[in-house]
Amino acid sequence: MDRDNVWEKIRKNFKEGAALSIEKIEEYSKIGKLKIEEYAAKKKIERNCVDIGERVFDLAETGKTSEAANDLLVKKAIENIRALNEELAFIDSKVKAISEDARKTRTRAADPGDPVGV
Repeated sequence: MDRDNVWEKIRKNFKEGAALSIEKIEEYSKIGKLKIEEYAAKKKIERNCVDIGERVFDLAETGKTSEAANDLLVKKAIENIRALNEELAFIDSKVKAISEDARKTRTRAADPGDPVGV
């Protein structure tokens, strides 16, 4: 009878460990996808900064540096960077939300009085 109790505890711990592993895999998969989006947005920002630099250099070479602030290419690149910064903030908020939800789920699952953790 005591042996049955030991096996029941082992089985219960195995199920809990497997469930936790699945939750972690899902959490890290979602975060990984968002990190890829974040990387892509950062590369686009970098490209826009390079475009601004190239355009300002071209204007400087022709003696038109005072026109840089009103140049359409520069303005468009700045708009793109602002939009991408907003996208980065949104991605960051999604990552934080996923992490927070996962933390809350683990906390509830650890609470033996909570039916969700049963």
